[in-house]
Amino acid sequence: MLSAVLIVASAIFLVWFLWEKKHRISHPVKGGIDSSVTLPHGQEFELYHNALSLCSKKARICLDELGIPYKSHHIHLIETGYYETLSRHFLKINPAGVLPALVHKGNPVYESHDIIEYAARHSANPDLLLPQDKNKLKLMQYWSDKAGVFGEDTRPGMQQYAGNCITVLTLPLFASGMSATPLRYAVVGLLFHRLKIRAVMFTLFKIIGLSGMVKIAPMMKELKTARHYMHIHLDELEKHLENTGPWLTGEQFTLADVSWVPMFERFKEADWLEYFLKDRPALAAYWQRLQQRDSYKTAILDCGHPTIDIATGWVKLKKLNNPKIKALLEAPRSATL
Repeated sequence: MLSAVLIVASAIFLVWFLWEKKHRISHPVKGGIDSSVTLPHGQEFELYHNALSLCSKKARICLDELGIPYKSHHIHLIETGYYETLSRHFLKINPAGVLPALVHKGNPVYESHDIIEYAARHSANPDLLLPQDKNKLKLMQYWSDKAGVFGEDTRPGMQQYAGNCITVLTLPLFASGMSATPLRYAVVGLLFHRLKIRAVMFTLFKIIGLSGMVKIAPMMKELKTARHYMHIHLDELEKHLENTGPWLTGEQFTLADVSWVPMFERFKEADWLEYFLKDRPALAAYWQRLQQRDSYKTAILDCGHPTIDIATGWVKLKKLNNPKIKALLEAPRSATL
């Protein structure tokens, strides 16, 4: 009797899985606008985003700085609840299953780097966030790229991009945040996520938490590498800010500054802020200026999520109660790779 029940249950699961797999088509997409696709829309601009997503923060800040009204679609990541990014609904918006995605007059625009430039060029004031001087435009592009996240596997680009480093430095936050996520939601990623290594990692985080993460040597090696290169990137930024300002290209707030706001906010969320701003006064002053902009309130503070606060609190608590964890995460810069 039991065997028959198991066979029937397995058959039902297999049919369900194959049907879902067929209807959850996922593949990489090219950055920029896809004019061949027209999606249902109710406003000229609509943004699919997430409260925690680094790149979503960048898109929201950009749109708010430009004064572009948009319809907001908050899409959950496993970090904020469940894999809504793998749902049939969202994969019709972005087959890559990643955030953010901007929809302009029904046409999707992919990749945050492309989204903010597209929004700037299609706003009522294209010059607002884009310098007209060619040298300053080149400088803006350099610092925008520096804060960008490039490649689905971000590890190879850490030496070149601070944004690739921050994805690894966020691991303690992810490991802590998964404590509030039911395991069955993490398993969805194992079944349907295109990048299985990410699904495996988040499922593992659910099981072992931050205390277990710091015991995994390969993971800590990656974090150590990210920490090392982030110091180098921030030293360069500190030196640059000492000789320019108040913004990265001078007097004009540009897409470069838009790109760096989420970086500092992620330092705050993952409890790296004090560690990385120590002995970098120009960076600390720059962060204060960024927080004073209206877009920081509307695109960051007003778009929070309880799971972010919970995850940040767990990271801080673990460091406070376990000095060994704090020492492993915040090793002195002199520590070799």
